[in-house]
Amino acid sequence: MKACIVVPSYWMAGAPSRREAVYDHPTPLEGEFETLTRCLESLTILRGEFEVLVLGVPTRLSLAGRVRERLEELLKPYRRRLNLKAFYPQNLRRLKRELGEKGFARFSSLLSMRGYGNVRNLCLLIPYLSGFDAAVLVDDDEMVTESVFLDRALEFLGRRWRGRIIGGVAGYYVYRGRGYRLREEETLWSVVWNKARLMNEAFKIIDSPRRLNPVSFAFGGCMAIHRRLIEEVCFDPGITRGEDIDYLLCAKLYGFEFPLDNRWSILHEPPPKQRGFWGEFEQDVYRFLYEREKLRFLEGKLGKRILDEGLDPFPGYFLKEDLEGKILLTGILALLSQSLENLLQAKSLAQLCKAFKSVEDLLRRASKYAVENAGKYFEFRKVWAENVPKLRGKVKPPLT
Repeated sequence: MKACIVVPSYWMAGAPSRREAVYDHPTPLEGEFETLTRCLESLTILRGEFEVLVLGVPTRLSLAGRVRERLEELLKPYRRRLNLKAFYPQNLRRLKRELGEKGFARFSSLLSMRGYGNVRNLCLLIPYLSGFDAAVLVDDDEMVTESVFLDRALEFLGRRWRGRIIGGVAGYYVYRGRGYRLREEETLWSVVWNKARLMNEAFKIIDSPRRLNPVSFAFGGCMAIHRRLIEEVCFDPGITRGEDIDYLLCAKLYGFEFPLDNRWSILHEPPPKQRGFWGEFEQDVYRFLYEREKLRFLEGKLGKRILDEGLDPFPGYFLKEDLEGKILLTGILALLSQSLENLLQAKSLAQLCKAFKSVEDLLRRASKYAVENAGKYFEFRKVWAENVPKLRGKVKPPLT
């Protein structure tokens, strides 16, 4: 099976602004710190034939030239050691132009390099158009530690399991000194919004005596996706984060299996997140309200329940009817914990309530976004599935 390892690499300059795409920890163009080269170095231990594709993703389009210049400098030593290609916003413009010229203008208009879902779709499309059988997704803050990493990624891909084709395989992250478990913080708001604890509870399936297990979670930096799934299912550009879990759910809904392989893992060493609790919480509020509304929309079309099907404890806890209450209470507890001195200046209950209004405003904005956008994915996927199989062999992506 011909495989392409795809590594999206996100880059920023200056302080984050609300106008640019939001990623967990894009690398600053200023300074020497970066994680991409250690990731590439780790790939040199892999056995077998494969191609490595690096996507240079700026947080805003005006940085495209600087990102390309910086990455070309970093990639130069590895072009001699790996079968290495790169793809930048400049390459995307050329690809979209060629698609338009060959009669795929509508499909071309869907392609973008802004936001996790759009970037992940390019991680699928470019290997597919290049003739590969599988895309193996790895993030630039990770390191391969075993030479058989790629063998394990591909071992079950495309086979039948539980009566259906394995369209994707999920691996998992490990951390130095603590295995697969996330750090759990004891905070005031974690009484309601303890995402790390719920994820750790879900991760216990990793210890199963069976190698393959059905799961409700996946990691975007350790996923293998077969060409047949690529033809049918795309990532959702409308989801703010958690696009990996959403993709796993969509793959299952469209008839594919996507099991966890508990012998396939990658070392994860992310830099600190730059947006803090409120930045991640805001994205999660949008994410979970959107995901719940999207599944409700699909339930209406299919006439059956989906939200009850094996999603607990994560992400199921955040997709229930009481999600709005969890959001409001978490926001209030976080404000009490982080802004207590300011809250103590209130002279009336009305003033105190006004201080909490920002949480209600966030809930209102995110709820509106969910209702207006959650049904759009299904039309997007329809266009994807109608066009992608027709492109193979007709369009070659321009690579650097």
